[in-house]
Amino acid sequence: MPINYFYEPDCLNLNQEARLNCIPPNWLAHCIKKLFQKKQSKNAEKHRANKEIINQITTKLQDIKEQINWKQNLLEASFVIFDSETTGLDPLRGDKVISLSGVILENGAVKTDAVFDKLIDPMRSVPPRSTSITGITDSMVSNAPTLFEVLPEFLDFIDNKILVAHYAPFDMAFLNIELGRHAPLRIHNPVIDTCLLARNILPGIPGYSLDSLLKKFNIKIEGRHTALGDSLMTAQLFIKLLEKLAEKEIFTLEQLRCFLAGREGNGKAALD
Repeated sequence: MPINYFYEPDCLNLNQEARLNCIPPNWLAHCIKKLFQKKQSKNAEKHRANKEIINQITTKLQDIKEQINWKQNLLEASFVIFDSETTGLDPLRGDKVISLSGVILENGAVKTDAVFDKLIDPMRSVPPRSTSITGITDSMVSNAPTLFEVLPEFLDFIDNKILVAHYAPFDMAFLNIELGRHAPLRIHNPVIDTCLLARNILPGIPGYSLDSLLKKFNIKIEGRHTALGDSLMTAQLFIKLLEKLAEKEIFTLEQLRCFLAGREGNGKAALD
């Protein structure tokens, strides 16, 4: 039976109504089918061998979807701030994840005893440009697990927490495309993009890159362009942005969604 691939705009829950520039889902679904349908028959045995992993992921994703609480207070919520390093910028043309990391943020602080940090075998060579930026070489990832093998552990780590990343659609695309290669699955956790958030909270500042925002908030830059380092710095940035949200009386995911979409919500979220 052929696998039906599909793809929806990433960061769906918070950002689909927030004017994110996402590739239209029908066009992207067509691209994914074109990329993988030729390999489908050759990989049939491999798909059967991975059935247990797929079932595990499917059950986990469904559980997470059913546990999402849009009324939870952002100041009391649990977040996973994550980042990935990749071989390049285009997952539709063969670029893959080579490192995936995440940290948990609760009660305004990063939990030092809960860290996810994995090197990933991209099943292809790491380009010299990627190595020059990330420091990751072919030899470092040659014996590492693949992204598909790591995903069950990553899903256990994130559980039903709110995901946070800088330029989140980029990282989510790599994860969801990998899921889509094996089954019609996607991650359903609410996702907050700190770049999008900063653009709405801090209009008119010179730039919204991670480096620019770290400098604006006087956050020490260390471990830049490593998945774990960027996760930790994005966590510190997000703490600052949460304070700005509180000033605007935005306290829940539902209020945040209204704010990012430019619609009136509770409090003065859409009025400032």
